[in-house]
Amino acid sequence: MKQSRYFFIIAILILILIASGCKDDGGIAANQQIDASKLPTMVSHNVQTLLSDSGETRYRITTKTWLAYEEQEHPHWVFPDGLIAEELDKQSFDVKMSMKCDSAHYDRSTRMLNITGNITIHDKNGSEITCDSAYYDEEKALWSLNSMVTITNRDGSKIETNQMFWDRKASKYYSDSFIRMQAQEKVLEGYGYVSNEKLTTYKVNRVQAIVPVNDTRFPTF
Repeated sequence: MKQSRYFFIIAILILILIASGCKDDGGIAANQQIDASKLPTMVSHNVQTLLSDSGETRYRITTKTWLAYEEQEHPHWVFPDGLIAEELDKQSFDVKMSMKCDSAHYDRSTRMLNITGNITIHDKNGSEITCDSAYYDEEKALWSLNSMVTITNRDGSKIETNQMFWDRKASKYYSDSFIRMQAQEKVLEGYGYVSNEKLTTYKVNRVQAIVPVNDTRFPTF
């Protein structure tokens, strides 16, 4: 009986050791799955701050959540809860352009900004741009505006399309997509468009229709 008891006790001890070893292995495996490089290096909430470029104050940003990933191959910032960004004049610090969106991703290595959701942009000429998604190439100073794009000028004229490019260096808008433009009591429809930044000089290519504004035969875009 004593020998059986010893075997029983030894068997229990072996099972405890095996169980303990499994827990340790599981803990190590769990820890090994965590990649610290994929975690944000900075998490900030309710932020309003100024950003500089080459020693000059360029932007003012306001956001609820700012996640910075500085240790990744392509360092980037994520604004999952929306972003308000204002570009400031170098001398006067007046707002040259403002942008508001539901979420944003800025790649610091390529200097590309990707924004989505309820986008509204105001430029220095008083025009308002709305769209669903957009990309901004900071190096080229080029906006790619996409999906349900509407540009409303200060005088009330309006352009509607699904894609528009805004070249800020060349101070012009251009598009190869279908365009619906309302100006001077008439509506122009066609494919292809180019205008100056103030929308005062423009050209619609391949015009499809020119109708009075109050003509109900042509629905809005």
